Amino acid sequence: MRNGNEESKYKIEFLGEKFSRENKFYKVIILGRFGVGKTTIIGKLMNKEIDKEYAPTLSIDTKNIQIKVNDKIIQIQIWDCCGNDEFALNTPNLFKNASIAILVYAMNDKKSYNALENWYNMLKQYSIDSIIFLIGNKSDLEKEREIIIEDVEDFKNKYDDIKIFFETSALNGSNIDKLLENIAITIYEKDKTEENQLDNALKKTITISKEDLTKKKGKKKKFC
Repeated sequence: MRNGNEESKYKIEFLGEKFSRENKFYKVIILGRFGVGKTTIIGKLMNKEIDKEYAPTLSIDTKNIQIKVNDKIIQIQIWDCCGNDEFALNTPNLFKNASIAILVYAMNDKKSYNALENWYNMLKQYSIDSIIFLIGNKSDLEKEREIIIEDVEDFKNKYDDIKIFFETSALNGSNIDKLLENIAITIYEKDKTEENQLDNALKKTITISKEDLTKKKGKKKKFC
C-alpha cells in the first residue's frame, strides 16, 4: 500500500511526515483508554520503529502525514489524546472539526472496551459530523483475548454510525496499512463529495441568475 495499489481504483502513496500551509489539512483524532496502544498505532502509521517503552501521552500530541490519493495530496493531522476521559471531557477543542474519529480498545482489555461508550458520547457531544472508525488493537495477543467479535457487533448495532471496524496490531503491523488506506480514501471521497456539492450549488446559482436576467430583459419599460 505504501507504494500504491494498482488493483484498486485508488492509487495511494505515503509521502511521509510533512506539512504544507498551501494544502488543507484534515483532523483525525484517536480516542481510547490509556494503554490501548494509540501512540504506538500512530508511530506505525508513520512508518516509524516501535518503541516498546513509549511513555504515556499526558495531554495531546499531534503528528502530520501527507498521502497522495490518485492525483490529490491528502494532508492529515493526527491528534493523540491521553486516555483520561476526564481530561478529554474538559478539552472540547480536541473533538472540534475532526474529519475522522478513531475509537480504539485493546482486545485483551475488557475495561478499554467498556470505556468506548463514554468516548463515543463525548465525541457526539462535541463533533457530531465526524466519521467514526472502531479499532480493536493488540490482535497479536490472541491467546489473551477478552473481547469477541460478537460483542463488537452489538456495539456497532447500537451505534450504527460507526463506518469501519477491524482489528490491528501496532506491534507487528497487522492491518495498519489498511487503517491508513481507509483514512486516506475516506477523506478523499468526503472531499470529492463536498466539491461536487459546491460545484452543483454554484451551477444552480448561475442558472437562477441567468433566468432572472432573462426575465428582466423581457419586461418592457413603461413611460409616463
